[in-house]
Amino acid sequence: MWRFRFVRWRVMHLPLPVRFGPRPRDAWWGAACLLIFATPLRGEEPLPAAAAMLVPEPGVVLRAEPPYQPAVVVPVDRPAPRTLAEFVALAERSHPKLTAARAAIEAARGKAVQARLYPNPMLAGASPQIAGPESQWNGFVTQDVVTAGKLRLAQQAALRDVQKSEYNLIRARFDVLTEVRKSYYALLVSQRRVEIYKLLLDIAKRSFDIGTALIEAGEGTKADVLFWSIERDRAEVRLLNAAVYIETGRRQLAAAIGLPRADVGPIEADLFHKMPFFDLKELQEAIVRVNARPRAAEAQIAQAQWTLERAVVEPIPNVNVLGGYQRQVGPAQEQGLVQLMVEVPLFDRNQGNIRAARADIASSRADLRSIELDLATQAAQTIANYRTSQRLVEWYEQYILPKARETVQLTQQLYAQGEVTFLSLLQAQRILTETELAFVESQADRWNGAVAIADLLQLETFPPPADAPATMPPAAGGPDALPARDPNPPTLIPAPVPEPIERPVPLPQP
Repeated sequence: MWRFRFVRWRVMHLPLPVRFGPRPRDAWWGAACLLIFATPLRGEEPLPAAAAMLVPEPGVVLRAEPPYQPAVVVPVDRPAPRTLAEFVALAERSHPKLTAARAAIEAARGKAVQARLYPNPMLAGASPQIAGPESQWNGFVTQDVVTAGKLRLAQQAALRDVQKSEYNLIRARFDVLTEVRKSYYALLVSQRRVEIYKLLLDIAKRSFDIGTALIEAGEGTKADVLFWSIERDRAEVRLLNAAVYIETGRRQLAAAIGLPRADVGPIEADLFHKMPFFDLKELQEAIVRVNARPRAAEAQIAQAQWTLERAVVEPIPNVNVLGGYQRQVGPAQEQGLVQLMVEVPLFDRNQGNIRAARADIASSRADLRSIELDLATQAAQTIANYRTSQRLVEWYEQYILPKARETVQLTQQLYAQGEVTFLSLLQAQRILTETELAFVESQADRWNGAVAIADLLQLETFPPPADAPATMPPAAGGPDALPARDPNPPTLIPAPVPEPIERPVPLPQP
């Protein structure tokens, strides 16, 4: 700014006079012609803001910005959403994270427009001598002529920031979708947990009734009834606590869609939905290929490269052109003012900024590599959790749970007949309780793994479809296949082993 003031001081006090005749209009025409002929010296053509953005730039693809939609408030009389698609639609319209990401895109586009705008000309008037017979009055216009395509390079760098903001919007959207999906299936698991606690409460009440009937028949003890009363009370309090988790889960789901005061009722989904198997190596490659984080890092690299090109041409000086007219009162004289100024890059040739721009390119490339490694690590951890939880769900569903339920039924029958003690029935019920809860937790882990995989792959459809990237069929004998089982498994109680027959030992002969 100080240098520009110094230029103005030189223009005002050190003009290059060109004397004209008694026609002052010729001086103005001379100044105008000077600016017109200086136009080809410019490396840029000043374009309107809208035209600068509409002209397609090579290698730049700008996505259409969706129209702004205000936050959605669910009316009180409107039915509460029940499916995942309804919650996702509400989140996409009302979540503030998406609003902020869209605003960031608009801000980046505004900076891209501003980067291409040409400098404004400057009009000035002055009087080297105000009073007296030799008073002078002048007026002139100055214009900075930008050279070496600096404005184009600056806009190219800014457009890469627009691309980066667009990829950030994609990531923000899937972050919101992931939170909604995770909260939705956590609530679904809580609903299933309540159903299991109701089932366990019914079993505890039935055992209590059996113990009471045995006492009335004179075959049981009061201690047995007290134990069954304790188990019944424990089942009741677990059911009450599960209802609390449902209410908090509904509030978390409402917050995940960006409407914390929305009414959320019972939700509908298939907790036991069959999901595909994923190949780890193909999953890692697909994630790097489709995820928006590497694309945003690539846009950052491109921006750093354009910034370097802009820094390289910075030492090429711009041209400052001045043209004007000056009139002296007495004796009457008309003068034309002409001046060209350039900055000589003698000491400052932008060496530091060029060096920093090259370092930024290396740093951006390293960031891209770090993101790819981070995604590969996340894929490995996610697929491990997904596979183990999916295998647990299948084993519990096909092998463990049927045995635990049948054991409780048989033990209750034997206890009612007085063939086993209450401790055997109590142990069978506790095993069933632990097995049912472990099965539900395995379902929760399985859905969390599926949500994480969908987030890494940026899947629009959830649950993951069978044709999702990196899916594979469960091959026989593969890592995710169930082992072959014996059609005649051993019974729960092994058959008694026959006792060895004792043979008489012959006495020694005298």
